[in-house]
Amino acid sequence: MKLNNSEFTILSPAIMGICNVTKDSFSDGGKNYKTSDALKSIQQMLNDGAQIIDIGAESTRPGSDPITYQDEIKKISPILKKLPKDQFIISIDSSKIETQEFALENGAHIINDIFGGSDDLFQLTKKYGNGLVLMHTPAPPKIMQSKVSSYKNVVNDIRKIFKLTLKKIDKYKIPQSKIWFDPGIGFGKNLAQNLEIMQNIQKFKINNCGILLGSSRKSWINGIDNSDVSNRLGGSLASALYCYKKGVKMFRVHDVKETSQALKVYKNLCLM
Repeated sequence: MKLNNSEFTILSPAIMGICNVTKDSFSDGGKNYKTSDALKSIQQMLNDGAQIIDIGAESTRPGSDPITYQDEIKKISPILKKLPKDQFIISIDSSKIETQEFALENGAHIINDIFGGSDDLFQLTKKYGNGLVLMHTPAPPKIMQSKVSSYKNVVNDIRKIFKLTLKKIDKYKIPQSKIWFDPGIGFGKNLAQNLEIMQNIQKFKINNCGILLGSSRKSWINGIDNSDVSNRLGGSLASALYCYKKGVKMFRVHDVKETSQALKVYKNLCLM
């Protein structure tokens, strides 16, 4: 697959390692804030089995405040410019068109947009040939948890939104194989809705687009197991294995090594 002038083969299941360069992230805030720490973390995730590295400079945890695109670019730029562009897939987690364009100009391969994309982003994608991860959220992070009652049927409602988005994207002649839909676990959903989404995750397989699961360490696990963010590995792995069985082939995770191992073992067991 060609992504922004670089050729890659994405093996299934594909692990997207999370590199948050913010002090405000719900799980690993501050861990990769320094460029040197971020680069070390990226290398470790690659060693542990990540095919894709997702770099984000703005926290999108429930209740978080947005930052300016200037601040976002300031944090991403030194990392992006030091990374090779032909050895692994670089994803930039941003919903700001200025940051998205900067990232693509500097060789990023995927844009991960929590707000599900825009005409401006699709125009950029047509120009650069990048991939797209398009997530669902009913509102910005600051107020999204106040919208959990806004659905008639959470699975059907999100699926309809994705289908409308794809209809719009198709006008730009972007290959569907370069698009992954993310139903947005934890983004404006309660526990029951998160579980319903994962139980029906296969319904988000639309045409030739893929599905991405981002359930890692999120608070839905606490709703079942009463565990804080540092003790949610088991729940994260359970959701990854369950959704892999249902057809998900890309996983955005904090614990790359453990997820990679779990999926490899599960995949081999299924072959026996």
